Amino acid sequence: MPKSTKEGIQKALYELLRTKTLDEITVTELVEQCGISRQAFYYHFSDLYAVVDWTLQEKLEALNQIPGSQWWAMMNQIMEELYVNRVVVLNAYRAYERSYVEYHLRQWTRMPIQVRVAEAARHHRVTQEQQDFVTELCSQGLVNLILNWFDRGMRSPFTDRLDDLYAILDGSLDYMLARLSQPRHHFDNPEKV
Repeated sequence: MPKSTKEGIQKALYELLRTKTLDEITVTELVEQCGISRQAFYYHFSDLYAVVDWTLQEKLEALNQIPGSQWWAMMNQIMEELYVNRVVVLNAYRAYERSYVEYHLRQWTRMPIQVRVAEAARHHRVTQEQQDFVTELCSQGLVNLILNWFDRGMRSPFTDRLDDLYAILDGSLDYMLARLSQPRHHFDNPEKV
């Protein structure tokens, strides 16, 4: 069956998520909503979670095609879309373990942050391991902000927090990398810290 069937299933699930959590939706409801047989559904997906997984993979692939320089603008747009569709997002999010969502968010945020760190690292004598550390630190910070936003019910737009994070990253990457390129000073006396 063509990809459009998968997209039809995806759209039907989206509509159902407007009023129910993912755990409350059945395959029977979904196939009735999109007008296909159960067999057609199971040809494409093993369960409802697989539909969400496929949707996430499609979004990640599209995001990975965006140049690093445009990523923040695109992320602002995506966060605005998530906010507008927060009922659907939260109805799907609450059906998953936080670690699963965290994993996918880290996949999404890592590459563009890595590109920005690599650009800043050209001016500093740091190892790839140090660059990876800074990327992980920044990515984890962003992921935690997003997860906390979800956990609090997405009550307000995220774009202000994203702008604040971008301002902090833009001003601190050079500082972090410069500090990492300097000789290490270990704290021998914790009382002086």
